[in-house]
Formats: sequence, structure tokens, C-alpha cells
Amino acid sequence: VFYDLVTNKRYGLGRYGRAEWLDKWTLYQIARMCDEMVDDGNGGLEPQFTCNVAIQETQDAYTLLNNLVSVFRGMLYWANGRIMPVSNETRDPVFNFTNANVINGMFSYTDTPRNTRSTVCVVKWTDPDNLFRTTPERVEDTAGIARFGYVEKNITAFATTSRGQAIRAANWLLTVEQLLTETVAFQTDL
Repeated sequence: VFYDLVTNKRYGLGRYGRAEWLDKWTLYQIARMCDEMVDDGNGGLEPQFTCNVAIQETQDAYTLLNNLVSVFRGMLYWANGRIMPVSNETRDPVFNFTNANVINGMFSYTDTPRNTRSTVCVVKWTDPDNLFRTTPERVEDTAGIARFGYVEKNITAFATTSRGQAIRAANWLLTVEQLLTETVAFQTDL
């Protein structure tokens, strides 16, 4: 879907750019990750990420492309004359920063406030069994509630018609907000 919208000349961005601007091999790797079979929550298996969307109105291209990469928890950026979609999958480090290659060897660490770490996530998704109406699904982190209190966050799972995929999106958000709590800032030269 992403490749089609970027390259199609009739309804996509094909009139304004070229297919060479898109790193299709990165998209291929992302597609393989999306097609991995996972538990659907009902005793069966389903692809990890699917995109079920009907785009029925004109909208900002950058916003739409960002919505599409959100289906696989990705992000989008422009680099080296290419549109680069990136997925949120575990990878090996590509560069190490140490006191030796950071200006003045200074790292500045900050934590996220405990009262902003979500412990309940309400995810809205499109339910095909409910006439394709938007349906909320609540996912709670009981250990997080006991530790940090009740902090609710609402999200929308774009192009999601699977309850299992919606629950995985909510669980991912809750896990990330509980585990990834520290940021680091530093300066380096070229």
C-alpha cells in the first residue's frame, strides 16, 4: 500500500516524484516482518501487521504516509534523496558513542515523569463484526497501575481491522512507556 501510494501517478505521488526515491528493499524487509505469523488472541495465527484501509478523501500526503507507517509502528524520513520508512524492530547498533567521541565527554540524562507513564490504553480500531464501526478496546497493565496509578492513554490503530492487532498495539505502547523511560542528549562533531 505504501509503495503504491508513493509511486502511482493517478492517485498517489507518482506525478511529483520518482519510484527511485523510495527504498523498496527496506520496504521489502518491513513487509516480511509484517507477514510474520503471531497469536491472534483467539487460539489462531494472523500476520503481525495488516493494513486494511479505504482512503476516501484527499489529504496531506505526508500525514497519510505517516499514518501508513504507523500500522507497523514505523516512522518516515527523507535522506540521501530517498523516502526512508523505518520499522520498530530490534537491530544491532550501528555506532557507539562514548566520552571519547562526544564533545567534552558530556552526556545529559533525563527521565520521563512517572505520572505520565500510561498504565491503561484504550485503542480504537475498525471492527468488521460491528459493521466496520470504530470500536474501543481497553488494555490494562495491572502491575503498572499498582506501581504508578491509573494513567489512561487513548490511541487509534490506523487501518486495523483485527482485535488482536489492536491489542498488540496497546500492549506495545504500555510496554514502551514502562521500559523506555530515559533519554540522553549529547553533542558531537561531524
